[in-house]
Amino acid sequence: MTPLRLAAVSTVTTALVLYTIGALKELRARRATGGVCGTFSAGVAFDVTATVLMILATQRGGLTVHGVLGYSALAGMATDTFLMWRHRLRAGVEPLGKGLHLYSRLAYVYWVVAYFTGAALVMMSRRAG
Repeated sequence: MTPLRLAAVSTVTTALVLYTIGALKELRARRATGGVCGTFSAGVAFDVTATVLMILATQRGGLTVHGVLGYSALAGMATDTFLMWRHRLRAGVEPLGKGLHLYSRLAYVYWVVAYFTGAALVMMSRRAG
């Protein structure tokens, strides 16, 4: 594995850890606390960095199934982070509405599924190629 790919894998795995911490904090508190917003924000930063590193490492043009999964999962978590911050700025630490709480869980689960599906697709492509 090239150093660039290793950096991409390490960075996206760090995003996974941060998203997991944020999701667990949100699930427990059902509030957009500073810890939730902060860990989600850091997760998005690592996720964007990992996406750029993966694009540079693969040097492929066009969209792939792995790419579409990754981009849509990143968009979902970036949206969740934005909504959490918006709630926090408008309502402070008031409890989240049911809709935002549900969206947050769904976005996280989708991201985790995309993470492991992407890893499986990469492993299958290496065996085939």
